[in-house]
Amino acid sequence: MSDKLEWRNRHFALLRCKDLKDAVDSEKYVCRPDLKDFYKKNLVEDVIWDFADAGRYKCATELMGYVGHHRAVVWWAYQCALSLMEELEKNPAPTVDIDNIGKSFEPEVPDFAKVEIPKITPEQQGEIDKNMANLNQKVQELRAKCDPELLGMADELMDTFYQEFKKVHGYTPLELIDLAGKKYREEIEQGNVDRNSPIFKECEKIKAQLQNVRKETLDTIHTVLPPELPEVKKEQSLKAIKSVYNWILAPDEINAKICLDCGNACPDAPAGILAYCAFWAWGDMLPGEKTDVVVKTPAGLMSNGISQFLLMCALHKGGTRKLKERYAEYFRLGVDVLTGRNLWDEAVISGEVPHEKFLQENENSNGVEVKKTSPVQAEVKENDKKVDENSDIDDFERKVTQAGYRKEKKYTRWKPE
Repeated sequence: MSDKLEWRNRHFALLRCKDLKDAVDSEKYVCRPDLKDFYKKNLVEDVIWDFADAGRYKCATELMGYVGHHRAVVWWAYQCALSLMEELEKNPAPTVDIDNIGKSFEPEVPDFAKVEIPKITPEQQGEIDKNMANLNQKVQELRAKCDPELLGMADELMDTFYQEFKKVHGYTPLELIDLAGKKYREEIEQGNVDRNSPIFKECEKIKAQLQNVRKETLDTIHTVLPPELPEVKKEQSLKAIKSVYNWILAPDEINAKICLDCGNACPDAPAGILAYCAFWAWGDMLPGEKTDVVVKTPAGLMSNGISQFLLMCALHKGGTRKLKERYAEYFRLGVDVLTGRNLWDEAVISGEVPHEKFLQENENSNGVEVKKTSPVQAEVKENDKKVDENSDIDDFERKVTQAGYRKEKKYTRWKPE
């Protein structure tokens, strides 16, 4: 995908900042020192494409979030949220129970690392015996070449040493080696381990201390954090997604306040951060307040929120893509939006809500009966019926009217080439 940029020669039409200096001054975009080679060009469009050509999609998407029109950027982020939801539908994120963390200190050996102790085959034993016989034969040949008098003195000294050693230790060195080998073989074959060894006693003490620390940690976590309910969290995220979509269609004070409320309900979820971004994009930090004072959103707050939202999506567990693949996909979606190829007007005209299938799936999983015909579709059918019954409308006008209502729309919005 990264080496087939079909949109390469198309220009961004929905930009608030045309040059890099404007992005820095008005949106507080921070030029990273390690990326100074990319900032030699002043036009943000050129910088974005240079990032993309270098495979730095994360950097490209961050800059796009700062320079794009706020409403278009929120629509783009909404598309990224849907992309992640489609991934998780195919491969849900694994659930982690906090109470199971550190429950066992025994290391889990993977199957590929489990190796049985090899046993010596009769053929191998025969080869070992043969080699030992050859070694003894060579020793005897070497002894035969030595001076008998000197060899006798050496044997006498060795016997004396062995006898003195045995008086002190009870065994000769060779006997100790044979005894150690025999004991080792017995322990390996029988699996005998001395559990009364000081090592095991100290190990049990350390495990007990770790369990106490683990219990204190879990008590702290349960005291500070409320229990996580996946069904509730999913419902809150879907409400946040819905509020963002409603704000995109009608970016007014009421929808901005709803986005703020939905963001407060799930601030640790990507959808909650996206709802905050829609609220910040509205521009007034006090929506719904009965005052003439407008507290403007700080410059760069919404853009920085978009960057964090994309990072949360890219790092999200589960799904079918890895981090780099997700950023490449989010960049592709962003290009479609900023070039005007993908905007919300088509969804409005068709009457199709992009996130509606996720809402229906959630309602079905909760045992709620979902109506097959949505209010938008019912309105489409009613308008079609009125058009067909009005005989005063000529054929041309009927087609034009139907094109604005029918799901199979005739209207095609201009797209830049």
